[in-house]
Amino acid sequence: MRCNVQKLCGGCSLLSVPSVKQAKLKQEQVTDIMKNANLSVKVEPVIMAQSAIGYRNKVIVGFAKDKDKKIYSGLYAPKSHRVINTSGCAMHPQLLNEIIDFITKTVSGMKYELYNEHTGTGILRHVLLRWAKDTDEVMVVLVTSTKQLPGRRNFVNALVKEFPQVRTVIQNINPRDTSVVLQDESIVLYGNGMITDELCGLKISFTASAFYQIHHDQCEKLYGLAKQLLDLQPADKVLDTYCGVGTIGLTLADACSEVTGVEINKDAVKNAIYNARQNGIRNARFVAMDSTQFMLEARKFHSSFDAIVLDPPRAGTTEAFIEAACSLKPKKILYI
Repeated sequence: MRCNVQKLCGGCSLLSVPSVKQAKLKQEQVTDIMKNANLSVKVEPVIMAQSAIGYRNKVIVGFAKDKDKKIYSGLYAPKSHRVINTSGCAMHPQLLNEIIDFITKTVSGMKYELYNEHTGTGILRHVLLRWAKDTDEVMVVLVTSTKQLPGRRNFVNALVKEFPQVRTVIQNINPRDTSVVLQDESIVLYGNGMITDELCGLKISFTASAFYQIHHDQCEKLYGLAKQLLDLQPADKVLDTYCGVGTIGLTLADACSEVTGVEINKDAVKNAIYNARQNGIRNARFVAMDSTQFMLEARKFHSSFDAIVLDPPRAGTTEAFIEAACSLKPKKILYI
């Protein structure tokens, strides 16, 4: 497969490599990591996706102007904040590409001043889109430097009229000099601030900042494999750390006696509780707390778990987390 801006964008470095070769390369990379860490681990063949295009359910684009002062949108070039025009990106669902193009055209027509990170001037910083694959619901987040957004009502009306799949529109205010896209303050302009997908037979609702696996179909494979490997028994108690909106724990709830999900993000915990309720799951509880601290408290009060699941942030977990998890002496630890 070819892409006109592949070398400029840098987002798909293996785009031209056949799927079978990609799988072999990835298996070799993980094998090398294990060897370098002196771990005797057999690395199984990589389970590849049926489709490697049109899958991304979360897209963030920036904006810039070309030499003719025409506004375009796209992804950043590697290790920079230089926006590359990635209109029609093959990694994005067609619907999201159409919405991005519509927003870009509308932004140009409404003459919004683009944010300049060097001068700190301008209004529009980014647009974030989230897509629920099985329900086709879309969330649109306009990231602005100020609360003021002239004509936002007209903008929203035009957007939802053109795309009925857009179920909620949010304005996130980010006045800071930072590369972090979303900040804490948001205004819901349309809908209820959430969209709902179906995952592993469950209804899963999430907000703009909540973690949700980027590839829906691969996520179902991943969670199915996790459940298979854990081989839970009806009396087992499961601790789901870094639980986010509860997806992993909720998919395990029907195979064990109880699930406890722990997540430091309070909004994510509210999502998780909501997701348990809307699926009628009564044996799952969720706690807003640091996972390591929760396990230390659990040990202090002699609480026990048969299985501990962790799917940590990209930076990974800590030595303190590992020691706290081992101190609870679970039968199994599943690390995603």
